[in-house]
Amino acid sequence: MTTRFWSVFSICSLLVILLPCSVSGQGLENWINWESPPVHPLDLIVESDLLLATNTADGYLEVHDVSSGNPEHLMSIPVGLDPVTVRARSSSEAWVVNRISDSISVVDLDSGAVRWTLRVEDEPADIIFAGNPERAYVSCSGTDAILVFDPEDLAAAPERISVIGEEPRGLAKSPDGTTVYCAIFESGNGTTLLGGGFDETAMGGGNGVVGFPPNVVNDPAGPYGGVNPPPNAGTGFEPPLNPAVGTPPPVALIVQRFDQDVWLDDNGTDWGPLV
Repeated sequence: MTTRFWSVFSICSLLVILLPCSVSGQGLENWINWESPPVHPLDLIVESDLLLATNTADGYLEVHDVSSGNPEHLMSIPVGLDPVTVRARSSSEAWVVNRISDSISVVDLDSGAVRWTLRVEDEPADIIFAGNPERAYVSCSGTDAILVFDPEDLAAAPERISVIGEEPRGLAKSPDGTTVYCAIFESGNGTTLLGGGFDETAMGGGNGVVGFPPNVVNDPAGPYGGVNPPPNAGTGFEPPLNPAVGTPPPVALIVQRFDQDVWLDDNGTDWGPLV
């Protein structure tokens, strides 16, 4: 079965200073803060009651027993530099993404040691196991690519998927495991957020001062006359609102820029004058 691949976009910005390195776990007294962002730093193995955690600062995978309800530390396994993600492939195997080392540590949880190190491209961020036969998908944010490894043949060269978007990071998969999703950190896809439902006073507004972010969706000058939540299907809602659950809470909106001054919501309504 072929696994499909899709991208999901988000809007953020981050300046990252890089130093090529492939050093294993280092002591805190020598720690340099590269501000590596955690992506998936925790993973729970239900079958064996193990909680896995990346110790980014010290370069370790921390293993805890949670069978009693309270985490009990079992061991610290040295991995690469600045681990930001851990994913369990089985009850005895975990893959750790090392952002600064540009590597993946394949960890044997029974022996408490790294059994294989995969070299990847710049700034790896996340990993997900999907497909049939199973493959390991690794996002490389520094090169805007996804590398696809065969977990049963770690020596084989990975397949490379170029991503149209800057800094692919978080990965997820569909319930049936046939589709992989990737969140793009700096997508540049022409979207912006319109605030709505905020307490203006708490946001620094009031007495003629507009708080931030301003309640644009609630503005009577808006295309829906200040109705919040606004309709999502023409002039109504799909699915219809259930009056038995009471008044729905106000919302904010994401709108996308299509032309010079046209910003549309998912109902095809233009918010351009208020952006």
